Amino acid sequence: MKNKNYISKKEIKMEELKERSKKSLESMFYSLQRIDLLIISISGAGIYIVLETLKYLTDNEICINNLIRWSGGLFLLAIILNFLSQMSGFKTNEQDYLMCQSEISAGKKVNKEQQKLINKYDNNSDTYSKITNILNYSSAFVMFVALTFIMSYFLFIF
Repeated sequence: MKNKNYISKKEIKMEELKERSKKSLESMFYSLQRIDLLIISISGAGIYIVLETLKYLTDNEICINNLIRWSGGLFLLAIILNFLSQMSGFKTNEQDYLMCQSEISAGKKVNKEQQKLINKYDNNSDTYSKITNILNYSSAFVMFVALTFIMSYFLFIF
């Protein structure tokens, strides 16, 4: 006879899936507000400095070095990459949420069609996650290169 207080492994897994589903939903919204704002802030400030420098150089008829132009373009690229990473981060969490919902809906017995859908959402989530990571690292790298360019200009050329 089975103990009434006994919880099966499948029931534990289902509870874990429900909890993971909730966390994935929360993460969809958090991904839009995460610390990547720092990259946006620094890059935005960098663009402002570049534009002010270009204005100063133009007003005083001083030759504009390509390093200043490149840094402005790279700051802009960092913002664009970061924006794209936010979008793919959202899609990652959305697909993970849908996968969890599909598993919950399927219940204890998953048929082939349901498993196919679960696998599709899981693969999509993994793909978007890889894209998000690449875009995040690229955005940070491009911002650091832009910072290096702008600081090199001010330290050695200006």
